[in-house]
Amino acid sequence: MESIFDSAEFNNNLFFPRPDSRPPPAGAEDFLIPVASEVVVHARRFPNLQARLSVLFFHGNGEIVSDYNELAETLGTLGAEWTFADYRGYGSSGGEPTLRSVLQDAHIIYRYLKEAGVFTHPVCVMGRSLGSAPAIELGLHYPEEIRGVVIESGYADPVPLVERRGLKVGGMTPEEDALFNNSRKIDGVRCPLLILHGEDDFLISPEEARLNYRQAGSEEKYLEILEGVGHNDMMMAPDHRYFTCLAKFFQGLA
Repeated sequence: MESIFDSAEFNNNLFFPRPDSRPPPAGAEDFLIPVASEVVVHARRFPNLQARLSVLFFHGNGEIVSDYNELAETLGTLGAEWTFADYRGYGSSGGEPTLRSVLQDAHIIYRYLKEAGVFTHPVCVMGRSLGSAPAIELGLHYPEEIRGVVIESGYADPVPLVERRGLKVGGMTPEEDALFNNSRKIDGVRCPLLILHGEDDFLISPEEARLNYRQAGSEEKYLEILEGVGHNDMMMAPDHRYFTCLAKFFQGLA
């Protein structure tokens, strides 16, 4: 029997891909990473000679890599070099996205970039919203390699994400729970962990961030609930709190 997580009905409620064929901005470097037969996934690196940390970033379900072109310079001031990864069907990537393929492809993307020498510093993985899933996946499976994990506006359980759009999933099997439930998997993450969430996030409740924080296996873990912001405006937090939290965490890792 097919898992609900592999069904078109589930994934069409979760993913909102859009194409983009524009060339990279000046100074950026693009990669087309083979993840399946005749399917490549796009990633974009912004070199930073001042960096002491390499960040692999997985974006939200309604975003693409190019959305971060304008932000890359600002993010680069935090002491890290950034590489942003798309999902299947997003940007100039091929194929169609599923939650299962996002997790599987995260391993391929990470190993490809590592073997290609793209990561010139210790690696931190960061995931925003949907991107929390591949970030936790890599933090769980590469404990000796991943220096830290950052979860921004991340979920604990993927089911409410689609049920709020009218799709009733019901319960998960133990196998599905072990693979897709962030709050279960994060128990196995042992590296330093930073969880950022908006106090006014009505798409993914701050309670999910608190659950992930409680469940996390990391000895060094931090939870920052940012006042005055919701799901999509985290960078607008008062007193530049979003950026100061990241800079402090990155400094500790580097």
